[in-house]
Amino acid sequence: MKIKPYLKHLVRECYLEEHLATKQQELLNCSLGVNPAGAPERVVEAAKQYKWSGICYYPDHTYKDLRERIVEFWSSYADLEIGQIQVSHGVSGVLERVTKIFVDPGSRVLGYIPQWPDYEADVKACGGKYEAVRLNSEESFKFHAGRLVAKISKEYCLIYIDNPNNPTGQVISLEEIEEIVRQAQGKEVVVVIDEAYGDFTGKENSAIGLMNRYGNLVVLRSFSKGFGIAGLRVGYGVFPPELSQYYDKVAFPCAVSTVSCYLARVALSDEDFLHSCREGTQREKTKLIDGLRGKDYLISETSKSCQIFLLGHKDRDLNLKEALLDKGILTVGGGEFRNLGNNYVRVNTPAKAEEFLTRLE
Repeated sequence: MKIKPYLKHLVRECYLEEHLATKQQELLNCSLGVNPAGAPERVVEAAKQYKWSGICYYPDHTYKDLRERIVEFWSSYADLEIGQIQVSHGVSGVLERVTKIFVDPGSRVLGYIPQWPDYEADVKACGGKYEAVRLNSEESFKFHAGRLVAKISKEYCLIYIDNPNNPTGQVISLEEIEEIVRQAQGKEVVVVIDEAYGDFTGKENSAIGLMNRYGNLVVLRSFSKGFGIAGLRVGYGVFPPELSQYYDKVAFPCAVSTVSCYLARVALSDEDFLHSCREGTQREKTKLIDGLRGKDYLISETSKSCQIFLLGHKDRDLNLKEALLDKGILTVGGGEFRNLGNNYVRVNTPAKAEEFLTRLE
């Protein structure tokens, strides 16, 4: 069989396997990036009233209604056209198509580590090479834009940045993002900003506000985190017009169901839910981090409004994931991320910080 040779030795691990379903009821699940507030009540009610008899039909492959609603959602921050919006099954679906546009065997993609590992695996699955600037534990894994800018060259086809960062939950300033995009544009490199956790930081921090200034910028957004509807698998990308036309050439139609598109539109109408989630996350994350300080834990650079953060332990030989699991707390182990050891875990802030802290006692 003529299987691509670079797939034969590729090991694609995924921390989605961390569920441990047999113990779910006993565990405080702080692993996957699920909104601790759950789904918006407005979306739940809309789902109950949905005319389910229509599921015998294929979705509108243009996603026109959802794309128009997304343009409206961003209208006070960016003058977007419907043709710039591309919808798929989560951010990962959009990223997969971006990779198909740009990455060939031997292509080079620049990022930084630690960050979301699945995209690096996707690049490698296409035969590309993923090169990364390391964030340093001695600096609490703080991102420095200048170090990445210094690496940008015409040899790269893409730069991938998740902002907020996964796993640290830190936010890269819009000024730093713009400097990276500006420097990359001069070298004809496209910059992909993955804002899957962006709804926890507010629209004013989104690179979508830069879209009309640069032709080499792609911004990705998700309904899974802030909007609390991960099970519906809806995400979208905002593209410059020139790049958007290539997306349609590599995408299969009907990637998102009719009901998912409808409920995503309902979610966009409930910005009060987002504001409430930000406030709740900031309150509980502050309590949790304050409760962890003064012990043997290490808190990495993070934003208090983003639900995830990176927790470490001073004992480098400690498997922190297993130690927390013994106390009934499920997290994502640091070994799932390049540039992290097993003495680190990614924590998804629970609805009540006390639940986490009480289990540590």
